[in-house]
Amino acid sequence: MYKIFKIKKGNLDAGFSLVEMLVATGIFMSIMTLAITALISIMGANKKAQTIKSTIDSVTFAIENISRDMRMGTDYKCFYGSVFTSDCTDSLINGSTAVRYKNNSGTYIITYKFLDTNELTVTTCNVSDPDCTSPTAYLISKDSGANITSMKFYVIGADHELDSTASTRTQPRVLISTSGLISVKGAGDTTFNLQTSISQRIRR
Repeated sequence: MYKIFKIKKGNLDAGFSLVEMLVATGIFMSIMTLAITALISIMGANKKAQTIKSTIDSVTFAIENISRDMRMGTDYKCFYGSVFTSDCTDSLINGSTAVRYKNNSGTYIITYKFLDTNELTVTTCNVSDPDCTSPTAYLISKDSGANITSMKFYVIGADHELDSTASTRTQPRVLISTSGLISVKGAGDTTFNLQTSISQRIRR
């Protein structure tokens, strides 16, 4: 019994060898490297997701504001060539970069225009000065972080909105198609596409 006890005691006092310590340290460092790499990847993906969500939310908010006001408008016109016209048949293929309508009370003419600088402006003019061009506000600017590469307005039915005959009268609809690019440093670029359909709510 005494000999057995001595052997066990000797094994307890033996400890780890240098080779065992090096192997254990190597395994630990490998696991930590994998864990840190995974953590960095998760943090990058989360940053990218937050940036995408923030950008799309800002664009969606701008389009919702347009929709809310536009559906109560009248006398819709699209920008074709160099003028605003209610005959938007030819522009339905490629869409137009601007849309114009009168507000519900008919006192103001509101114009939404997508500029070559990839910015969206709104211009509010008095009906007595329909050709005013100074933007009232930038709904989407360069500082918003949203790189809008394309915004098209497709106006349908505006040419028969004001027909005196009820059978040929139509309620205009506007389709807004938006494309953009979201750049996140170190995470690449992400493209997005949004579409919104707006129907006139006022019945004549």
